[in-house]
Amino acid sequence: MQSDNTPLTNLEETRQAMLALLEMTRRSLHLYTPCVEPRLFNDMQILDALRSRVSGQPRLCCHWLLPPAVAWRTTCPQLLDLHERLSSALELRTPPQNEPRERPEFEQTFFIADSRILLHQADPGNFIGSFELTGSGKLRTLQNFFKELWNKSVSDPELRRLHL
Repeated sequence: MQSDNTPLTNLEETRQAMLALLEMTRRSLHLYTPCVEPRLFNDMQILDALRSRVSGQPRLCCHWLLPPAVAWRTTCPQLLDLHERLSSALELRTPPQNEPRERPEFEQTFFIADSRILLHQADPGNFIGSFELTGSGKLRTLQNFFKELWNKSVSDPELRRLHL
């Protein structure tokens, strides 16, 4: 990932961008995705990088907005396991089901690291997007969308641990 804005056109480029983003993250990592893609979110290299980053940066704020866990928990058991181990550092929420979905951002996937680095997939099903190392207008738009949705989001009851 050499330039400030790198186009992403396939799964491997997206994986490499995610790994680079995780390596550069220091303070915050926000994610929104309408679909939890197992080839990314059940990938041990990506999950190990996330685990390492969270363990190495105790003040790292990880807020992720995902679809309800019932839709992905069987295809991404490693992500579920990581969340259970890091539940105090990796906060997963679900956007409200009654939220109008007219905005195009609802169909996109994006990671925002430290309010300056953006991995954006305008077409997440085909891994089409970009990796931006410096803030842009698109980053600010997505960050505002995330904040607005995060404030309305709820904890997913499927992710609650039962303490017996």
